[in-house]
Amino acid sequence: MFIRNKLAFILTNARYRALPQSVISIVVIICAALHCKTFTVLNAILAFSGVICVHLSANLFDDFFDYIQGSVTERNKVMTGRALKCENIINGKATLAQFFFWASCFGIIAGIIGLYFIIKIGLPVLYFIISGAFLTVFYSAPPLKLSYRGLGELTIGLMFGPLLGCGVYYVSTGGILTSTAIILSIITGLLAANIVYVHSIIDMDADRACKKTTLAILLKNDYLRFLALFLFTIIPYGLTFILSPTLGFIQLITLPAGIYLLYVMRDKKRHKFLFKLIPQQMWKTAIKTGNELFYSRWLLARDFMTLFVTVISIYYIIKAVL
Repeated sequence: MFIRNKLAFILTNARYRALPQSVISIVVIICAALHCKTFTVLNAILAFSGVICVHLSANLFDDFFDYIQGSVTERNKVMTGRALKCENIINGKATLAQFFFWASCFGIIAGIIGLYFIIKIGLPVLYFIISGAFLTVFYSAPPLKLSYRGLGELTIGLMFGPLLGCGVYYVSTGGILTSTAIILSIITGLLAANIVYVHSIIDMDADRACKKTTLAILLKNDYLRFLALFLFTIIPYGLTFILSPTLGFIQLITLPAGIYLLYVMRDKKRHKFLFKLIPQQMWKTAIKTGNELFYSRWLLARDFMTLFVTVISIYYIIKAVL
């Protein structure tokens, strides 16, 4: 019981609720790799576990470096009705040292899995590991602080796109990398970056308060911000047609969801009926605290990505079976 509660506490601090973003990115890549004769289930499972550990480590390191730089205090002053960043450090239930230790542990587990792949598959795996570790740490860590310099969305796009996608495909197939894996990883990267971008559009005031420059802040007006959102949403459709014209036409069934995301981001009044996306009680709290705008749009962006890659996953599963 103690171990389970302790693990639950660690995972809460590591923001495990953000894991679906990793999970759906991994699953679609694995589905695309199923047709490969060298595909190995064990390698896919290990790759899945490694990516999850990297994601949890990245979340903890992000909070750790944000806290020591003082941005957490300024951000939390602006936020109302939402979970505070580094809440358990602030209330004394956890320490900075614990956050660093937990982040390191998840990173070490991922590193051990990576070492296994280096030995089994070859040195190229090391390039994925080094790149992933670099972006994980310097997303928030000085001196680079990528997420503070308008490069947060690009960093997330690379991590959840080419690095994750190509890396998982490469190790799952025993060292094979195809154009399908590359294009598909760019799609997941764009969709993941879009979630972060939607988040940053809504949180511009909070980001300005902690002197954090996001892409939304970097783009000086609403026209440019909407154009970027449009590109994040639409380009994946074009890339899907490159993967397969058949898949491209099938994927058009998700276009209304993409258009709706664009519409909702432009019209701040049309969002309340999206309460079905989250539990009723949470939605009531969001309305009471004025946060329904954030939760509805953030979840809509995440659900759009989920729907998009689910269609691709089903397509590749059917293709592998047939």
